[in-house]
Amino acid sequence: MEFRPILQKLSFLPDLYLVGGAVRDILMGQKPEDLDFATSAPPEEVMRLAKAHGLEAIPTGIEHGTVTILIDHHPYEVTTFRRDVETFGRRARVAWGKSIEEDLSRRDFTIGAIAMNASGRVIDPYGGQQDLEAGLIRAVGEPRRRFREDYLRVIRAGRFVARYGFKIEPATLQAAREAAPEVLSHVAIERVTAEFNKAFENGVPSRFLRYLYDLDILQRLIPEFEDTHLLLQNPRWHPEGDVLTHVLQVVDRAAPPYRWHALLHDIGKKDTAQWRPEGWYSFHGHERVGAALIPRIARDLRLPNHLRDELVVTTALHMVPVFARPTPQAIRKFQAQAGPHLPALKALYEADGAERRPKESWKFFEPQPIPVKPILLGRHLIERGHQPGKIFSRMLQAAYDHQLETGETDIDKLYQASLKALERET
Repeated sequence: MEFRPILQKLSFLPDLYLVGGAVRDILMGQKPEDLDFATSAPPEEVMRLAKAHGLEAIPTGIEHGTVTILIDHHPYEVTTFRRDVETFGRRARVAWGKSIEEDLSRRDFTIGAIAMNASGRVIDPYGGQQDLEAGLIRAVGEPRRRFREDYLRVIRAGRFVARYGFKIEPATLQAAREAAPEVLSHVAIERVTAEFNKAFENGVPSRFLRYLYDLDILQRLIPEFEDTHLLLQNPRWHPEGDVLTHVLQVVDRAAPPYRWHALLHDIGKKDTAQWRPEGWYSFHGHERVGAALIPRIARDLRLPNHLRDELVVTTALHMVPVFARPTPQAIRKFQAQAGPHLPALKALYEADGAERRPKESWKFFEPQPIPVKPILLGRHLIERGHQPGKIFSRMLQAAYDHQLETGETDIDKLYQASLKALERET
């Protein structure tokens, strides 16, 4: 996204600057994802000037000084310079500021407290460019105060670590540790989960997760992660060592859409850990226990229902190809249980096993010549004189079980199998 033409088109606004992450990305030689601007004009004046220049202006956050201006149908946020009058954790009472330097003083980290005007002149009152070159995440001003103003910043610091591979400056890291116990009681869970989603989009997400674990935030968010760094695994299958290290490696290997699947796939291991004399733990049934935990975790994290349902399936089934023989019957049953979540399950299986998966196990994910969806349907039973009810449902299930077990596709033979199953019950 080229920023200079947009700055030129908005040049009717006084003291206009490009601000925030876009400036950081430009200085790092990256293409900015979003362009946000700051101006000395109050929002009502921004609205008036935009309309006078033939541009549509929308008061999307006018109480906070933000106006969205459409240029070639693309929205750009323009916010009036602000200064803090009083802060209340996640909230603040602000007034319009008088300078870009005053506005930048409100920012969280120095690498985001940089502005640029249309001529390319950089405003950097807190040494953000120097920290970019050094690869440091440093709070603007006094770190403890910065985190008390907004505890979400503790988590955001970890996201920048994951995205850029930067280190957190020691005083800032110490302040984050001190503020960590307050994070989950002051920040809405939706905002916390949004930070996870952003961290999962790019970079190395294990850095983000390890940081949260070191600060004891991940364990308080998902208690099943408590002490997982102590759970040593069978070195034959897990030369990386403990459960936490394994999970973080799987998250890194997984494609971005499947990183929640990777994070939670072994969530049942802590509850199933059994010490073995060989010097490591076994985790029999962890996939079943983990799948049962997913609905509560998804509810706590406010994950969408469709993701919750998929996580249950992928967690429950991710070990099947490891231990089951890939017979036609087993493959049909596996794919029937996976349903529409088979692609996600395959992505997780690949990330989970790295290159250690038996070649034969991949047959569980191959397309099948015989469909795994039910062939005998309710309408077929109605055509044969049956009425919906409990017996009706048992007949359909029996026919489906027979289909998966034998590969039978003939409707009449499946119907006969359902009748025989009903006879055996009675």
